[in-house]
Amino acid sequence: MTEKLMLEPTATAQWKQLLQHAEQQCHYQLNEDVESYLIFTLIRFTQNPFIASKALAPDFLNTTNLTGQARQQQLRDVGDQCLLLSGLFPQQAERRLVKVSYYVDLGRTAYIHLSELLKQAFADLYQQLSNHFVQMMDILQNIRSEPALLPLQALEQWQDTGSQNGRRILSGYSSATPIIINNPIRH
Repeated sequence: MTEKLMLEPTATAQWKQLLQHAEQQCHYQLNEDVESYLIFTLIRFTQNPFIASKALAPDFLNTTNLTGQARQQQLRDVGDQCLLLSGLFPQQAERRLVKVSYYVDLGRTAYIHLSELLKQAFADLYQQLSNHFVQMMDILQNIRSEPALLPLQALEQWQDTGSQNGRRILSGYSSATPIIINNPIRH
């Protein structure tokens, strides 16, 4: 009798499969570099249960006092944590009395600053991460089994960041088509 060798899928393969399914749901297609970066970020932070308990603005501001590798690593960590918080734990923003767009803006800015510090190949990657931040956030939110956002949160996220996931979630709550009206404040 021959024995069959059963191989467990690797963490990388499992995250890749999960991300690709979420990409299909969002109608997004991340390029290979961005998708790989997101997978390895997920793997790196799954071992850190304290990601959602950390204040990120002080870490970002502290990067001005750092140089070299330390500065690069701190910027990368801030960008990555903002991405994971906005994507996997958007409810943390409400608990901290900030909008999800706060994490989006901070994360994008960290990646932009990092791209300015690095050589061309890595600079391009971090520029792409900044440019595709909202799409990556949407994909991460679609990994969750239940909607990550309540209607008001979805509206706010869609209005503030252009998140298509926020718009899709809104559509699930109502048959109405949401629109954004830029109405100047009247005094």
